[in-house]
Amino acid sequence: MATFEAQVEGLTSLSIDGNSAPTQTELTQFLTDGAKEILSVIPKQKKAMYSTSNTLDSGDTTLTIGGSEILGVVRNDGTIDQPCRRIPLSLSGRAQDSEEMIYGTVTDPVWWITINALNMFPTPTDAQNGLIQTLAYPAVAYGDSAITKFPDEAEYLVPIYASIKAIQNALGAKAGNSDITTALTAINTEIDECLSIADSAATEIGLANAEADKATAEVALANTEVDKMAAEVVLANAEVDLSNAEVDKMAAEIALTNSTLDAALSSVGSNVDTATAAIATAAGRVNTAVALANTQFDSAVTANSSEDIELASSHVKAGQGFISEAQAAVSEAQTYVNEVSSRVNQVNAEVQIAQGYIGTATGYGNIAQGFGQTAQGYISTANGYGGVAQGFLGIASGFMNTAQGYIATANAYLQQIQAKIGIAQGYANEAQSRLSVLTTEYTWLEKQQAKLQADYDKGLQMIAGA
Repeated sequence: MATFEAQVEGLTSLSIDGNSAPTQTELTQFLTDGAKEILSVIPKQKKAMYSTSNTLDSGDTTLTIGGSEILGVVRNDGTIDQPCRRIPLSLSGRAQDSEEMIYGTVTDPVWWITINALNMFPTPTDAQNGLIQTLAYPAVAYGDSAITKFPDEAEYLVPIYASIKAIQNALGAKAGNSDITTALTAINTEIDECLSIADSAATEIGLANAEADKATAEVALANTEVDKMAAEVVLANAEVDLSNAEVDKMAAEIALTNSTLDAALSSVGSNVDTATAAIATAAGRVNTAVALANTQFDSAVTANSSEDIELASSHVKAGQGFISEAQAAVSEAQTYVNEVSSRVNQVNAEVQIAQGYIGTATGYGNIAQGFGQTAQGYISTANGYGGVAQGFLGIASGFMNTAQGYIATANAYLQQIQAKIGIAQGYANEAQSRLSVLTTEYTWLEKQQAKLQADYDKGLQMIAGA
């Protein structure tokens, strides 16, 4: 017949040895526990078939019970075995006092248990010994194939019971699978390292934020200076606008000057040229008339010298006629001269007006220059604010560079975290793969355990009712 170990392996598909789950030592314990449980439920009258007799006499007056079940106690009175009545430990003293009603006698002996030992009164002797019938539970080893003092019809339940416990042991071992535990521990280790690195990254980010806050403060100061600069620029623009307005006025005056001068030059030029030509013509006529008059007067002088008064008078009249012509030409030339003088006076007037426009334009220019100088002052002030702002921005840039360094360090930490997460993911995949296999095995073992439990419960009920 197959050993109990082989039977359990056949029922569970487990391979059992000295290092398995369960071990052979644990299987022996399961078999022993199963035999004890089965014997404990069979009817009492049937238990006597598998009991053991223990004798008390002068040499052994008490019996160590151990884990045995007491089925019956008798004491011989010298003739027959008298049944012993059980009393509680608290009455054991009275039972040994002849004055007490519960006093034990050879025909009405008593027994009690104290400190896992059965005591009897009257005390057994070699002539009047005591006999205790006990049911000792057998020790069943994994290599056994049969159990002594055990009902044959219930023996098959012992490996079933052990199989149920073996499966429970195996399920517990699978739940604590060392490979999975190792993988989970490795995951935790990587995650813990991630947390540690994350703390370092958080520290770097905190430092970066602090630097960024400093940079922000410097930028705020720079913004304040820029606002001041903008205000100065606005003032400068206002002055420039005023300057431009004055320049526009100056340009208008200059335009009026140009227009006036152009008009004067335009009207004088052709008229003066015409008058000048007319004056030249009149002068020619005067010269001719005067020359003719001189000729007549010279002839008059000659005639007068010849005492030709009438001829001389004729020449004088002729000369006077030429003088009249000359005077008329002179009058005409004088008219043109007057016209030229009038035109010159007109030009002088226009020039004076133009000079007035130029004076006004110069005034506007001077005002514009003043506004420009004021604007330049505002711009200089604005440049000063800009320089201060630039200084703040330079400091802010330094803080941001420092922050960038912290961020670079934090990024390095984050890359380490990513690598750790990748490693942890690898362990997680390994654990998941092993869990998948274990889940299949676990499910099969659970189902097999349920079947064996049902078979065991059914068999136990049949044995208990036998």
